Amino acid sequence: MNNKGSMKVLALAAVAVIAIAGIGAAAFAINDDGPGGKTITDMRGREVALPDSIDSVIGVKSCSLELISFFEAVDKVKYLDVNESFTDSRTHTFVLEDRLISLPRVDPNDAEQIIQADPDIILSSTVDVSRLNEEQKKYGIPVFAINADLEFGAEYDSQIRTLGKLFGEEERAEDIVSGIGAFISGIRDSLSPPSSGTPAGGFTTAYACGMNFYGAGGFTKTSGDYLPFTYSYVQNVSPSSIAGVGKQPYNTDVATVINYDPQYIFIDGGGLDGTLEYIRGNMPLLGSIDAIRDGNVYSTMVYKDWGTNWLNQLVNVYYVAKIMHPDEFLWDFEDKANEIIQLFYPGTTVSYADIASAQSGNGCSKVTL
Repeated sequence: MNNKGSMKVLALAAVAVIAIAGIGAAAFAINDDGPGGKTITDMRGREVALPDSIDSVIGVKSCSLELISFFEAVDKVKYLDVNESFTDSRTHTFVLEDRLISLPRVDPNDAEQIIQADPDIILSSTVDVSRLNEEQKKYGIPVFAINADLEFGAEYDSQIRTLGKLFGEEERAEDIVSGIGAFISGIRDSLSPPSSGTPAGGFTTAYACGMNFYGAGGFTKTSGDYLPFTYSYVQNVSPSSIAGVGKQPYNTDVATVINYDPQYIFIDGGGLDGTLEYIRGNMPLLGSIDAIRDGNVYSTMVYKDWGTNWLNQLVNVYYVAKIMHPDEFLWDFEDKANEIIQLFYPGTTVSYADIASAQSGNGCSKVTL
């Protein structure tokens, strides 16, 4: 049996490992003491046996290819998931279209196609550990689980650092983590948070809608913990603490939005057209909302499309900050957006203007009702 084949056998031995709750950053390390050689703990707490080298990789399901694309390891991608798209708002495929569009496709549900592609390792955003173990057993190839739903923070940083270890690109991983942190600090450190005694209505209120999550959203599809609001100390009128839901986009109702009466509305590019059509067709009902009456309605980059679009979300953070705090932030928004693109894709000639024009909606801009 060749070395690659032996590593596939080792991958099957890792199937019995169960998920571990509350994994800290220190757990995401390559372990040289595994029963068959090196192993690494993935984002679902599974210990995955590693091949001696990774010369080919496949990312299947949402966000796997996106995460690979932040590293030089994207050059090792030889096949694409059949569900990857170059025709919508997935920024990673847009930026790397010339490199990726001609690659053959595989269906992750067809084990024979994956086996014939013969990657050294597979990245998958499957959530359920038992299913991940079944996939690994079916493929006979190590399957490393990523988390497509993470927002910026310690666990997201751990994911990036783990991938850096997996690909042997630790320095690149640190560049990404520190770069994201610096951009976020560039907003948070320039603003003073509201005092603890500030009443609920004592600072600017905003509503995010049109979220593209399991289908394009409309006026009532919102997000409970919208980071562009959090980082800019803007009051989200429908936070998870009130709505009783998590941070993922969810549906509220029109009466609730009217009652909260937000001063600003930001519409995700994925649902912009449908949301604007709804607002324009229901002006007698919605026209009294402060944001609509005063013309403070804006579009943003697509936040969710087959998983989280992290580059777009960081661009949205800067756009919301610029709109909500124009006197605090005198930099040019488009310049900052281009700096963010360079963080995720160093040396690319693709600009913010290129990405915005290719996505649904108008990128980050004020909209006319």
